[in-house]
Amino acid sequence: MAMSNVERIKKYREKIKKDKVKYEAVKAKDRIRFNSKKQKLTGASLAKFRIENKLRQQKYREHKKKRLVKKPPPDSFRNRQSFGKALKKTNSSLPKCDKKKVVIQHLAETYGLIPKSKHQCTTVQLADKLKNDVHNFYLRDDISYQLPGKKDTIVIKDDDGSRVTYQKQILFNNLRETYELFKEENDNVYISRSSFAELRPPFVIRKAALTHRNCLCLYPENICLLLKALDKYVAGKCCLSLETFTNSLVCSTNNEEYGAASRFKQRFHFRNLTRIASERKINLSWHFFATSHGKGVVDGIWGTVKHLVWSAILA
Repeated sequence: MAMSNVERIKKYREKIKKDKVKYEAVKAKDRIRFNSKKQKLTGASLAKFRIENKLRQQKYREHKKKRLVKKPPPDSFRNRQSFGKALKKTNSSLPKCDKKKVVIQHLAETYGLIPKSKHQCTTVQLADKLKNDVHNFYLRDDISYQLPGKKDTIVIKDDDGSRVTYQKQILFNNLRETYELFKEENDNVYISRSSFAELRPPFVIRKAALTHRNCLCLYPENICLLLKALDKYVAGKCCLSLETFTNSLVCSTNNEEYGAASRFKQRFHFRNLTRIASERKINLSWHFFATSHGKGVVDGIWGTVKHLVWSAILA
Protein backbone atom coordinates (compact mmCIF):
# COMPACT_ATOMS: atom_id res chain seq x y z
CA MET A 1 0.00 0.00 0.00
CA ALA A 2 1.36 3.44 -1.02
CA MET A 3 2.28 5.86 1.77
CA SER A 4 0.61 9.23 2.10
CA ASN A 5 2.46 12.53 1.92
CA VAL A 6 2.44 12.89 5.73
CA GLU A 7 3.97 9.45 6.20
CA ARG A 8 6.63 10.09 3.58
CA ILE A 9 7.64 13.41 5.15
CA LYS A 10 7.79 11.81 8.64
CA LYS A 11 9.99 9.01 7.31
CA TYR A 12 12.25 11.52 5.56
CA ARG A 13 12.70 13.56 8.78
CA GLU A 14 13.60 10.47 10.80
CA LYS A 15 16.19 9.56 8.16
CA ILE A 16 17.68 13.06 8.09
CA LYS A 17 17.97 13.21 11.94
CA LYS A 18 20.33 10.22 11.89
CA ASP A 19 22.93 12.27 9.94
CA LYS A 20 23.66 15.31 12.14
CA VAL A 21 25.69 17.24 9.51
CA LYS A 22 23.04 16.91 6.84
CA TYR A 23 20.29 17.64 9.41
CA GLU A 24 21.95 20.94 10.44
CA ALA A 25 22.39 21.95 6.78
CA VAL A 26 18.72 21.30 6.03
CA LYS A 27 17.69 23.33 9.10
CA ALA A 28 19.87 26.30 8.04
CA LYS A 29 18.49 26.19 4.49
CA ASP A 30 14.91 26.08 5.82
CA ARG A 31 15.63 28.96 8.20
CA ILE A 32 16.84 31.18 5.31
CA ARG A 33 13.79 30.32 3.21
CA PHE A 34 11.45 31.04 6.15
CA ASN A 35 13.03 34.46 6.87
CA SER A 36 12.90 35.53 3.20
CA LYS A 37 9.25 34.54 3.02
CA LYS A 38 8.52 36.46 6.22
CA GLN A 39 10.15 39.66 4.89
CA LYS A 40 7.93 39.66 1.81
CA LEU A 41 4.70 39.58 3.88
CA THR A 42 2.76 42.86 4.26
CA GLY A 43 -0.60 44.00 5.59
CA ALA A 44 -3.23 41.32 6.18
CA SER A 45 -0.94 38.44 5.23
CA LEU A 46 1.60 39.54 7.89
CA ALA A 47 -1.11 39.73 10.57
CA LYS A 48 -2.38 36.27 9.60
CA PHE A 49 1.16 34.89 9.77
CA ARG A 50 1.72 36.29 13.24
CA ILE A 51 -1.54 34.74 14.55
CA GLU A 52 -0.68 31.33 13.09
CA ASN A 53 2.86 31.54 14.46
CA LYS A 54 1.52 32.38 17.91
CA LEU A 55 -0.80 29.36 17.85
CA ARG A 56 2.07 27.11 16.76
CA GLN A 57 4.22 28.33 19.66
CA GLN A 58 1.42 27.69 22.19
CA LYS A 59 0.91 24.20 20.83
CA TYR A 60 4.65 23.52 21.01
CA ARG A 61 4.82 24.66 24.65
CA GLU A 62 1.91 22.39 25.62
CA HIS A 63 3.55 19.35 24.00
CA LYS A 64 6.85 20.21 25.68
CA LYS A 65 5.17 20.45 29.08
CA LYS A 66 3.56 17.03 28.60
CA ARG A 67 6.91 15.49 27.67
CA LEU A 68 8.55 16.95 30.79
CA VAL A 69 5.79 15.64 33.05
CA LYS A 70 5.96 12.12 31.63
CA LYS A 71 9.73 12.09 31.73
CA PRO A 72 11.02 10.05 34.71
CA PRO A 73 12.88 12.11 37.34
CA PRO A 74 16.67 11.91 37.28
CA ASP A 75 18.54 10.01 39.97
CA SER A 76 19.02 12.18 43.09
CA PHE A 77 22.29 10.47 44.03
CA ARG A 78 25.52 10.64 42.07
CA ASN A 79 26.63 7.13 42.91
CA ARG A 80 25.62 4.06 44.88
CA GLN A 81 27.81 5.00 47.85
CA SER A 82 25.93 8.25 48.53
CA PHE A 83 22.62 6.41 48.23
CA GLY A 84 23.83 3.76 50.69
CA LYS A 85 24.89 6.40 53.23
CA ALA A 86 21.52 8.16 53.01
CA LEU A 87 19.68 4.84 53.36
CA LYS A 88 21.74 3.86 56.42
CA LYS A 89 21.16 7.24 58.07
CA THR A 90 17.41 7.05 57.47
CA ASN A 91 17.23 3.47 58.75
CA SER A 92 19.01 4.42 61.99
CA SER A 93 16.47 7.23 62.59
CA LEU A 94 13.49 4.87 62.41
CA PRO A 95 12.08 3.39 65.65
CA LYS A 96 13.46 0.02 66.74
CA CYS A 97 10.07 -1.53 67.55
CA ASP A 98 7.35 -2.79 65.23
CA LYS A 99 6.25 0.78 64.51
CA LYS A 100 8.97 1.01 61.84
CA LYS A 101 6.67 -0.50 59.21
CA VAL A 102 3.90 1.93 60.10
CA VAL A 103 6.22 4.93 59.68
CA ILE A 104 7.52 3.72 56.31
CA GLN A 105 4.01 3.00 55.07
CA HIS A 106 2.83 6.46 56.12
CA LEU A 107 5.75 8.13 54.30
CA ALA A 108 5.10 6.08 51.16
CA GLU A 109 1.44 7.10 51.22
CA THR A 110 2.36 10.75 51.80
CA TYR A 111 4.73 10.93 48.80
CA GLY A 112 2.39 8.96 46.53
CA LEU A 113 4.51 5.83 46.18
CA ILE A 114 1.61 3.58 47.19
CA PRO A 115 -2.14 4.27 47.32
CA LYS A 116 -3.52 5.41 50.65
CA SER A 117 -5.10 2.75 52.82
CA LYS A 118 -8.89 2.79 53.04
CA HIS A 119 -9.03 0.65 56.18
CA GLN A 120 -11.24 2.10 58.90
CA CYS A 121 -10.61 1.35 62.56
CA THR A 122 -13.59 -0.05 64.43
CA THR A 123 -13.84 0.56 68.16
CA VAL A 124 -16.19 -1.05 70.64
CA GLN A 125 -18.67 1.49 71.98
CA LEU A 126 -19.65 1.36 75.64
CA ALA A 127 -23.29 0.72 76.43
CA ASP A 128 -25.38 3.61 77.70
CA LYS A 129 -26.29 1.64 80.82
CA LEU A 130 -22.61 1.17 81.66
CA LYS A 131 -21.96 4.90 81.19
CA ASN A 132 -24.81 5.75 83.54
CA ASP A 133 -23.56 3.24 86.11
CA VAL A 134 -20.08 4.79 86.08
CA HIS A 135 -21.56 8.30 86.30
CA ASN A 136 -23.70 7.36 89.30
CA PHE A 137 -20.76 5.56 90.91
CA TYR A 138 -18.74 8.78 90.91
CA LEU A 139 -21.60 10.62 92.63
CA ARG A 140 -21.99 8.16 95.50
CA ASP A 141 -21.44 9.50 99.02
CA ASP A 142 -18.79 6.88 99.78
CA ILE A 143 -16.84 7.78 96.62
CA SER A 144 -16.99 11.59 96.63
CA TYR A 145 -18.32 14.36 98.82
CA GLN A 146 -19.79 17.73 97.88
CA LEU A 147 -18.01 20.97 98.74
CA PRO A 148 -20.17 23.33 100.85
CA GLY A 149 -18.71 26.64 99.66
CA LYS A 150 -20.77 29.10 97.66
CA LYS A 151 -17.92 29.58 95.20
CA ASP A 152 -17.23 25.86 94.87
CA THR A 153 -19.28 25.59 91.68
CA ILE A 154 -18.55 24.85 88.05
CA VAL A 155 -20.56 25.76 84.94
CA ILE A 156 -20.88 23.03 82.30
CA LYS A 157 -22.29 23.41 78.80
CA ASP A 158 -24.70 20.61 77.86
CA ASP A 159 -25.19 19.11 74.41
CA ASP A 160 -28.20 21.33 73.71
CA GLY A 161 -26.14 24.48 74.38
CA SER A 162 -27.60 25.32 77.79
CA ARG A 163 -25.34 26.04 80.76
CA VAL A 164 -25.87 24.22 84.04
CA THR A 165 -24.17 25.03 87.35
CA TYR A 166 -22.99 22.10 89.46
CA GLN A 167 -21.54 21.99 92.95
CA LYS A 168 -18.01 20.59 92.97
CA GLN A 169 -17.39 17.14 94.43
CA ILE A 170 -14.07 15.73 95.62
CA LEU A 171 -13.03 12.11 95.29
CA PHE A 172 -11.96 10.40 98.50
CA ASN A 173 -9.41 8.26 96.61
CA ASN A 174 -7.38 8.68 93.44
CA LEU A 175 -8.62 7.43 90.07
CA ARG A 176 -6.72 4.15 90.27
CA GLU A 177 -8.21 3.26 93.65
CA THR A 178 -11.67 4.37 92.55
CA TYR A 179 -11.37 2.16 89.47
CA GLU A 180 -10.43 -0.83 91.62
CA LEU A 181 -13.45 -0.24 93.85
CA PHE A 182 -15.70 -0.21 90.80
CA LYS A 183 -14.20 -3.47 89.55
CA GLU A 184 -14.74 -5.15 92.93
CA GLU A 185 -18.43 -4.28 92.88
CA ASN A 186 -18.89 -5.11 89.17
CA ASP A 187 -16.99 -8.29 88.39
CA ASN A 188 -18.97 -9.14 85.26
CA VAL A 189 -18.42 -5.73 83.63
CA TYR A 190 -15.29 -5.02 81.60
CA ILE A 191 -14.12 -1.42 81.22
CA SER A 192 -10.59 -0.10 80.88
CA ARG A 193 -9.14 2.38 83.34
CA SER A 194 -8.75 5.04 80.65
CA SER A 195 -12.43 4.75 79.67
CA PHE A 196 -13.38 4.84 83.35
CA ALA A 197 -11.38 8.06 83.79
CA GLU A 198 -12.93 9.65 80.68
CA LEU A 199 -16.44 9.02 82.03
CA ARG A 200 -15.69 11.02 85.19
CA PRO A 201 -18.08 14.00 85.39
CA PRO A 202 -16.36 17.39 84.99
CA PHE A 203 -17.61 18.61 88.36
CA VAL A 204 -16.11 15.60 90.18
CA ILE A 205 -12.56 16.72 90.95
CA ARG A 206 -9.61 14.61 91.96
CA LYS A 207 -8.24 14.89 95.48
CA ALA A 208 -4.92 16.25 94.19
CA ALA A 209 -6.68 19.42 92.97
CA LEU A 210 -7.96 20.22 96.47
CA THR A 211 -6.24 22.83 98.62
CA HIS A 212 -3.95 21.56 101.35
CA ARG A 213 -5.90 23.21 104.16
CA ASN A 214 -8.51 20.43 104.05
CA CYS A 215 -7.46 17.09 105.45
CA LEU A 216 -8.99 13.95 103.93
CA CYS A 217 -6.87 11.45 105.83
CA LEU A 218 -8.71 8.50 107.31
CA TYR A 219 -6.39 8.61 110.36
CA PRO A 220 -5.28 12.25 110.92
CA GLU A 221 -1.93 12.77 112.58
CA ASN A 222 -3.43 15.28 115.03
CA ILE A 223 -5.35 12.51 116.80
CA CYS A 224 -2.17 10.46 117.09
CA LEU A 225 -0.38 13.38 118.72
CA LEU A 226 -3.25 13.87 121.18
CA LEU A 227 -3.17 10.22 122.18
CA LYS A 228 0.58 10.42 122.79
CA ALA A 229 0.05 13.45 125.04
CA LEU A 230 -2.65 11.63 127.04
CA ASP A 231 -0.25 8.81 127.85
CA LYS A 232 1.39 11.13 130.39
CA TYR A 233 -1.83 11.30 132.45
CA VAL A 234 -3.39 7.90 131.79
CA ALA A 235 -1.41 4.96 133.06
CA GLY A 236 -1.91 1.78 131.09
CA LYS A 237 -4.77 0.99 128.74
CA CYS A 238 -7.52 0.50 131.32
CA CYS A 239 -10.74 2.51 130.99
CA LEU A 240 -11.32 5.38 133.43
CA SER A 241 -14.47 7.27 134.30
CA LEU A 242 -14.93 10.74 132.84
CA GLU A 243 -14.87 12.40 136.28
CA THR A 244 -11.59 10.75 137.24
CA PHE A 245 -10.04 11.70 133.93
CA THR A 246 -11.15 15.36 134.07
CA ASN A 247 -10.07 15.79 137.69
CA SER A 248 -6.53 14.80 136.74
CA LEU A 249 -6.39 17.46 134.03
CA VAL A 250 -8.71 20.30 135.14
CA CYS A 251 -8.69 22.34 138.33
CA SER A 252 -11.47 21.98 140.89
CA THR A 253 -14.78 23.11 139.42
CA ASN A 254 -16.26 23.84 142.86
CA ASN A 255 -13.71 26.53 143.70
CA GLU A 256 -14.80 30.05 142.65
CA GLU A 257 -11.21 31.07 142.02
CA TYR A 258 -10.95 28.60 139.13
CA GLY A 259 -13.38 29.96 136.59
CA ALA A 260 -13.17 30.93 132.96
CA ALA A 261 -10.27 33.27 132.24
CA SER A 262 -12.55 35.58 130.23
CA ARG A 263 -14.73 36.21 133.30
CA PHE A 264 -11.88 37.75 135.27
CA LYS A 265 -12.24 40.91 133.16
CA GLN A 266 -15.87 41.23 134.27
CA ARG A 267 -15.31 40.69 138.02
CA PHE A 268 -16.29 44.30 138.87
CA HIS A 269 -19.55 43.95 136.95
CA PHE A 270 -20.30 40.75 138.86
CA ARG A 271 -19.63 42.54 142.16
CA ASN A 272 -21.92 45.43 141.23
CA LEU A 273 -24.67 43.08 140.14
CA THR A 274 -24.40 41.16 143.41
CA ARG A 275 -24.68 44.35 145.50
CA ILE A 276 -27.62 45.68 143.45
CA ALA A 277 -29.42 42.37 143.75
CA SER A 278 -28.97 42.30 147.53
CA GLU A 279 -29.94 45.97 148.02
CA ARG A 280 -32.93 45.99 145.66
CA LYS A 281 -33.88 42.42 146.45
CA ILE A 282 -34.31 41.52 142.80
CA ASN A 283 -33.07 38.65 140.67
CA LEU A 284 -30.48 39.58 138.05
CA SER A 285 -29.09 37.41 135.26
CA TRP A 286 -25.94 37.72 133.15
CA HIS A 287 -26.09 36.68 129.47
CA PHE A 288 -23.08 35.86 127.31
CA PHE A 289 -23.09 35.91 123.50
CA ALA A 290 -19.97 34.11 122.34
CA THR A 291 -20.27 35.24 118.72
CA SER A 292 -22.11 38.54 119.15
CA HIS A 293 -20.94 41.08 116.54
CA GLY A 294 -18.18 38.71 115.51
CA LYS A 295 -16.37 39.11 118.84
CA GLY A 296 -15.87 36.95 121.88
CA VAL A 297 -17.14 36.93 125.45
CA VAL A 298 -15.79 40.43 126.07
CA ASP A 299 -18.83 41.73 124.16
CA GLY A 300 -21.19 40.34 126.77
CA ILE A 301 -22.05 43.79 128.23
CA TRP A 302 -23.59 45.10 125.02
CA GLY A 303 -25.30 41.77 124.49
CA THR A 304 -26.88 42.00 127.96
CA VAL A 305 -28.13 45.53 127.32
CA LYS A 306 -29.74 44.51 124.03
CA HIS A 307 -31.30 41.48 125.69
CA LEU A 308 -32.87 43.61 128.43
CA VAL A 309 -34.14 46.17 125.90
CA TRP A 310 -35.77 43.52 123.72
CA SER A 311 -37.26 41.86 126.82
CA ALA A 312 -38.82 45.18 127.85
CA ILE A 313 -40.20 45.78 124.36
CA LEU A 314 -41.70 42.32 124.09
CA ALA A 315 -43.24 42.66 127.55
